[in-house]
Amino acid sequence: MDEFDFKEEKPRGPKRKLGSAALNLGSLLALVASLCSGGYFLQLFLDPESEWNPLPPVTATIAPTQTSVLPTATLEPTLAPTSEPTATLEPTATVPALIYQLQDGSPAYLEAALFRPEQACNFMGVFGLVFGLDDVPLANLRVQVTGTLNGEPVDKLGLTGAATQYGPGAYYEIQLANAPVATDGALQIVLLNENGQPLSSPVSFSTRAECNQNLIMLNFKQQP
Repeated sequence: MDEFDFKEEKPRGPKRKLGSAALNLGSLLALVASLCSGGYFLQLFLDPESEWNPLPPVTATIAPTQTSVLPTATLEPTLAPTSEPTATLEPTATVPALIYQLQDGSPAYLEAALFRPEQACNFMGVFGLVFGLDDVPLANLRVQVTGTLNGEPVDKLGLTGAATQYGPGAYYEIQLANAPVATDGALQIVLLNENGQPLSSPVSFSTRAECNQNLIMLNFKQQP
């Protein structure tokens, strides 16, 4: 036992525990650093434009391209050919033929007192008949006298068949004045139908100032 010199070693407990604690702290710091680094890169990945990114991505600004709009041709409206208005022919009134003329022997100057004794010389006028082709007097025809008398215009109408004081037949009468007056072709007489259209040409006649010639007979006759 004397040959071997055993040395009694002192226990190392406290020094060993200090090293183990330092190792654990370093591991913890490394883990925290790893987590922080991972969180940092995750943040950069999720938000590359974050203010923590030292190299933010460059966003290219695309300038708007000018779109050329070609003008489209505007089609002018074409006018369809319109037909020219055709003149509408108005129906023209049928003008009756002038088939009546003064009968031979007209005018004849008579005394009005023969038919108007109460007026005698206080009258001047015309009367007569209108004969058809069969020489029968025709009623309901108009007789018109126009012109001037004593400087005054004259426009008077009579109707055949209305002057019954001259006897049977279809006499007409037109009073021209209240006293006989001498005129020379200043008055015209014309025969009209019921529509006022002429059936004869106007015929001029004269009047006389004598009391025994103050009634003028003017007869008309239809011509074949």
